[in-house]
This record gives sequence, C-alpha cells and structure tokens, in this order.
Amino acid sequence: MNSYFSRFPFVRILLFWMLGILFSGSHYWLLLASPLLFFPSRIVKSIGISVLLIASSMAWTDYLKPLVSMPHSDAWVFQVEGQVEQKPKSWSVLARCLGTRNSSAIWSPSPGMYRLYMSNQIPRPRSGDVYEVCAGLKPFPAPLFPHEKDWRTYYALKGIGGSAFVSVDRIRLLRKGVEEKSFFEKAQGYFVRLLERAFEPGRDRDVAEAMLLGVKTKIDFETLSTYSALGAIHILSVSGLHVGLLYMGLSLIFGFLLKRRPVGPYVFFGLMMALLWCYAGISGFSLPVLRSAWMFSVILFAKTFLHKQESLNTLAFSAFVLLFIHPASLYDPGFQLSYLAVWGLIAFQQRWAKLIQFAGWFRWPLTQIWELTCVALAAQVLTWPLIVYYFHQLPHPVSFFLLNPFLILFSSIALFLGFLLLGIGSFLPEWAFQPLAYLLSTSFRLLHGLMFQWVERFTSVIPFLRISPLEILGYFMAIALLVWAPRRWKGYALVSLLFWQTPESKPAAYLSTLKGDAVWVEKSGRQSIVSLPVSVEPAWIQSHLSPLWSNEGVKDTLTRRWPLEGNIQWNYHGKHFAYVRLPTECKGQSYLILGKEIKYKNPFWLKSWRGATWYFLKKPSAYWMGILKPYLPVHYYFLDERPAIQL
Repeated sequence: MNSYFSRFPFVRILLFWMLGILFSGSHYWLLLASPLLFFPSRIVKSIGISVLLIASSMAWTDYLKPLVSMPHSDAWVFQVEGQVEQKPKSWSVLARCLGTRNSSAIWSPSPGMYRLYMSNQIPRPRSGDVYEVCAGLKPFPAPLFPHEKDWRTYYALKGIGGSAFVSVDRIRLLRKGVEEKSFFEKAQGYFVRLLERAFEPGRDRDVAEAMLLGVKTKIDFETLSTYSALGAIHILSVSGLHVGLLYMGLSLIFGFLLKRRPVGPYVFFGLMMALLWCYAGISGFSLPVLRSAWMFSVILFAKTFLHKQESLNTLAFSAFVLLFIHPASLYDPGFQLSYLAVWGLIAFQQRWAKLIQFAGWFRWPLTQIWELTCVALAAQVLTWPLIVYYFHQLPHPVSFFLLNPFLILFSSIALFLGFLLLGIGSFLPEWAFQPLAYLLSTSFRLLHGLMFQWVERFTSVIPFLRISPLEILGYFMAIALLVWAPRRWKGYALVSLLFWQTPESKPAAYLSTLKGDAVWVEKSGRQSIVSLPVSVEPAWIQSHLSPLWSNEGVKDTLTRRWPLEGNIQWNYHGKHFAYVRLPTECKGQSYLILGKEIKYKNPFWLKSWRGATWYFLKKPSAYWMGILKPYLPVHYYFLDERPAIQL
C-alpha cells in the first residue's frame, strides 16, 4: 500500500480518474477486479485500488452527465444565467428554460439549458431577467466535413441542448432580474474608467482592458488575427499567465508575513486568497480564471502550511478536484493546455535553464533572455501536440525562438505596470498618476509595435499541420521515457520521435451546401481545389475546411468561385456532374445537383434525369415534393439536412 501512495500520490490518482472519465458509459465489468484488494500481495492490492478508482470515476461521471433535451414548442419562457456576451449583431446569453407551451396552448415545466443570440436591438439583458420567446430551438449543427469540430457534442457535455436567434419582435420581457450591479461589476467598471484615464482611445486601451480585466468586446479582427498568428492569443484573455503574475507580485509584497509566526502565515494566506479571488470576480469569473485561481489557491496553501511539498503533486491535486466537480472539463482544450503548460514549466524549465551559464559583461541580460526562452520552451513541450490537434498551426520556429522571449518580457512588463496602476492609481495625485500611465501605455505600444512589424515582414505561422490522437499518445509516452525511464530506453524513445511518419491520405471529393449554393471540395495528396459561392466568408473556410485540409496533409489550396448564374459541368475520376440552376436536359451526366434557383412548376425536363443521382441543395417543401414524386430517381439526397457527401 505504501508503494502505491508514494512520492506523487495525486499524480497516480489523477491518471486513473481521467481514465475513468474517458471510459464512462460502459465497461463496469472492471468492478470484478475489486476482490484484488483483499490479496496479501502489495502489487495486486495496488492493481485493485487502481481498477476501483477507475470504476468509481466512471460511475461518478455518468451520474453527473447532464441530460440534454430539445423541446418542440412554439413558445417558451427562460431566465438569463451568468455573463452576457456582446457579439457584433446580438447578445449571447445562456438561457435556463422554465416552461414551454405546446400546440394546445398549455404551459408545462421543461427544464434545460440553451444558448440564445438575442438581437442587439433589444436592451442589454442581465443575469436573472425572465423572457417569453416565440421562436423554435434548433440543435447545434453536425460537422459538415471530416475532422471538423463537433459543436453538438461539445455543448452536450456542458448540458446545453440547442440554440436560437431571437429577433426583437419575437421576445417579451416578463420580469427584470436584480437591478443593482454586483460588487465585482462595479469594481470592473471603476477600473475600466481608470484605464480610460491612462490610455488614448484605440487598440492599446482595448487590449489593456482585455488583458487586465477580461473585457474583450472592443478588440478588432486585425488585432485578434495578429495575436493568433504569433501564438499569443492566450495573452488577450485573463488566464493562468495573468493570475500567475499577480500571484508572484503579491507574494513579493506580502511574503514577509510568512516569517511573522505564528499569526503571519494565516494573515498572508487570507490576504492572498482574498485578492486572488477578488481579481477572478472582477475579470468576470470566466472558466480560465476560475481554473487558474483554484490552481494557485492550492499552490498557495501548500506553500504556506506544508513544510515539504511536491509541485507536481500539488498541481495534480488541483486538477483532480476540478475533474471531480466537473468531469467534462477533461474535454475542454483550455483545461488541457493550462495544466500541461504548468506541468511542462515544473518539469523542464529549471532543468533547461541550468544547461547554459553565461559570463562576462552581458551575463545578466543573456541569462534573462535564456531563462525566458526556457519558459517558452517548457510551456510548449507538452502543449504543442494539442495546439496542432485543435488549431492545426504552430508559430514559425524563427518567430518562436527570436520573438517569443521578447513577447513574454514585454507582456509581463505591461501586466505588471497594469496591475500596479489598478492597485495604486486611485490613490495617486495627477502628477504621479500620469508618469505611471505613460509607462503603461508605452509598454503596450512597444508590444504591439514589435508584433505588427514582425507579422508584416516575416512568416509567423506554419499552417495546415496535423496530428492524430494516437500520435499524441505516442509523443507523450516518448517524452516520459526520455525524462524518467532508464538510459537504455531513452534511445528507443528518441528514434521513435525522429522517424515517426504519418501515412499520406487517399484522394477524395466532397459535396455540400452553403445557404443553398453548392460547395465542392476535391483533394489529392498535398493539393486541394475547392469551388465555393461568391458570398462565402473566410471564417466559414477556417471553421469547416481548414480542419479537413490540415488533417489530410494538404499544403497547397486553390479556391474558385462559382459563376453568379448559369449551369456548370465537370468531371471527377470518370464521374460526370451537372450543377443545374436553369432547366436543361440530361446529356449523359450521372449526378444532378439542383440549385436553389430551380422552380418546379414545370418539372417535365426532369424526366431525362431519372437515371442520375440527385442532390438537392435546398429541400423543397412537402407540396413540391409531391409534385416531383413521379420524376424522382432511386437515389436522391437533401444536402441541407446532412453532412457533406464523400464521392
């Protein structure tokens, strides 16, 4: 038993608890291993404890799994929950359903959580407001193309069953929530006004509000794209970096209390906890902030009251508690990246920083640059596979090694000055406030000047990268062998990392629809050609097609736009396709794609197409389907009701 709970007990417990979450829903035959607990052998008992822990995690995860429902109703009442997000044309709210009305005009309770997008012509909703809505809910769309993110599963894990857009004429306010702003909302508003004193209107102020207070609604698309291209998007949202810097700064200020025993450590712990969680509240209690605040709260407790602590064990304990409360967090990319980044810092940063020692006049700056580089490398060594898996890109190595240390330095300086301004700015006279405000605004100008100049002049990202879950698992196993295994195993791990190759994908083509227009994608090897409507937006391509290209190894893409009118024909691997928007006779084509422009009043021309396979880009009404019934072929499909068809 003692060997099982050895140096890192919660690391082992966490690993088995995560396995239970992954296997939840079945496999309860693992409980058959419970009698192993009663064997005298220590190894057998350890196996029994591990299996019992996995089974307990499976049962607990199934018990907490939310029930997702989709009410079929023309009207329903909901209450606004949590934070309200401002979108370009709407308010995004989490709605808790209180009741629905059926076709007989009878109201009945119908619990459920849904994501609503309310027209911004409606006054800004507040948490607790109750509305009546006359609009139907829709399930989240299924993925159109392979490898695309499954939003339906993602939201189902969060207990959110569907979504709807609500126009101003389809909603009525029944009861307002709490009129009085909370303490944290008032504090956030006060600090926003403080930043408005320090900055001129523009990008720097918008980013400062996002980085320091979690107010992200004002940031323009160009700024978001630049941060994303440089792999620094995490800087924009309050998360572990920000809470960690605040924790370090407060530790320096109040650290002397740890020596004032016996009362000092308790005062230190109370002050630190109060300030950390106040900051979490002021920045909106978002999930990344809550996760980071909890993580550092556990580290704070261990630092204050435990004479001997293992950082990995403390980190594993904080992750275990979060997964016990909300097992679905395991599937959250933010949770995965946050803990792996901190794990990498604990495991590798100090070890690598000691590899190179500088001497001479430039010892201090070179040492600082090397340590910042080690911080960036250590945070990336365990996170880059997941970044590739979720986002299909990585910062260019030149950008990473040359730019990243300076980004970390400048962003840390900006955050430090920002926290200092928020902390003491209210007490400073104007003659002292303005120099501090100038330093803060200058730090943001330097940061953004460096970032935007770099993006304009150099390649900042490597796009269309891919990695499979099996490859991620293999990478983590190889890293574990390199770090902790005996020396004879390290060579095998290094060889597996250097010579791992991903098999090339097979040629394929996909047919789908976007707002009644055809979408045609064909790929072969590293090349892909896509034909799209003229009105398609880059965000749609990024969301639906980039994951396909990345995971299939595509590096070279050619995008074409359909003509605004007329019929189009093409061949693919001996198959003849016709995209018909004006009635025409069949001329030997095997596949008919019926555009949204087609009118079915005189469908006689469709007789010649009965031998082809039909694809409706937009499903006709029941009436028109009745008219078309005599002409329908054996095989026909409605592309607006299904994922893309692979041909």
